[in-house]
Amino acid sequence: MQSIDTKSICSICGGGRVESIIDLPQFPLTGIFIEHGDTVDSGAYFFDQQLYICLDCSHMQLARLLSPEKLYGQGYAHRSSVSHLAPHASTFLSRYIRSIGKGRKFACVLEVGCNDLLLIEKLEDQGNRFVGVDPIWMDREPDTEDHISIIGDFIENVDLEGQIGAKPDLIVSAHNLEHLHDPVQQLQRLMEVAADDALFVIEVPDAGVMVENLRFDQVFHQHVHYFNIASFLKMVEQVNGHYLGHTINYRNWGGSLVVAFTKSPAPEENSIGFTESSIDRELVGERYGIFKRRMAGFMELVSGLDCDIFGYGAGQMVPSVAYNLGSRLDFLKGIVDDDPNRHGLKYPYLVPSILAGDGLDNIEESAVLVTALDGTRAILRRLEQLGPRFTLMPIDVF
Repeated sequence: MQSIDTKSICSICGGGRVESIIDLPQFPLTGIFIEHGDTVDSGAYFFDQQLYICLDCSHMQLARLLSPEKLYGQGYAHRSSVSHLAPHASTFLSRYIRSIGKGRKFACVLEVGCNDLLLIEKLEDQGNRFVGVDPIWMDREPDTEDHISIIGDFIENVDLEGQIGAKPDLIVSAHNLEHLHDPVQQLQRLMEVAADDALFVIEVPDAGVMVENLRFDQVFHQHVHYFNIASFLKMVEQVNGHYLGHTINYRNWGGSLVVAFTKSPAPEENSIGFTESSIDRELVGERYGIFKRRMAGFMELVSGLDCDIFGYGAGQMVPSVAYNLGSRLDFLKGIVDDDPNRHGLKYPYLVPSILAGDGLDNIEESAVLVTALDGTRAILRRLEQLGPRFTLMPIDVF
């Protein structure tokens, strides 16, 4: 695939009535950290982007699709085992699988986007054999037990039938489908290799919650798709799946949608009754306008403070936050983070360095801006101990 592709039809329903609702010129990549003195070509870091909405099924998607090599090449740093969200999120999902699966013991569990195997570890008592797929294992071998095998590649490149070696009866994926250029095609491939009695449990960010809570900082190049319950169930319909149920984890990514469905009809199958979406073009435009005004107002507040300001949380999404604030974050004396692997690094084209916790000078007389917005709850608990003069939040719902 070329470095940049343009999508002008809806990836979910196939309709051509898609319209741009948000324009994002020179939008930065996220999740990239560099050493001081390193340079990054602006042409390889900033890309014009737009967010489209389908007028037929309400699905939202990016207009321009960057190649996986650009998005997840050298420097991309997200790993589930170091994410503050991961322990709770994987526990929530494993408990939901146990509930919706009624305690079933699965013969073969396939996880698409297994990352550091955190979810597989939580599911071990619910299955006999496990297969994980993730490109982070392309160049290294995980240390796993015999009943766990890992395929280091993008799901699009995997020979599912040949490499899995069995028909999985549980297929699970958390925060992966939104990254795929053609999620319907990949879900169809998974349906074809799944056992007849297979259960699918898929988690994606909930675009309805994102719009409602004014969290447009969560739009970024890596997330091609923005599902709401209506558009997700349209996708299930497209691959002839059978809806069982869904839930929302409000503590993961501001609101994550978890949907369960089966390959074959089941006695407890529920009717898909979510054909009307909670979002439309007018609502998204209205909410985005409020978001932009709040970001501008926040910068006016910051400009009037007469104390030092530090950031807290060197999350992967900081460049998106900075972009929406219209700032290189040069008002920060540094960004504190608890991950020692990031100390001394910085983000391309942003000013502040990433510091260890002891880099907070005179904290009682300083303000602290929460910069890793999806870690706000944990960071606020930490700041309660540190006792800064002020705590600053660019968002209202977390």
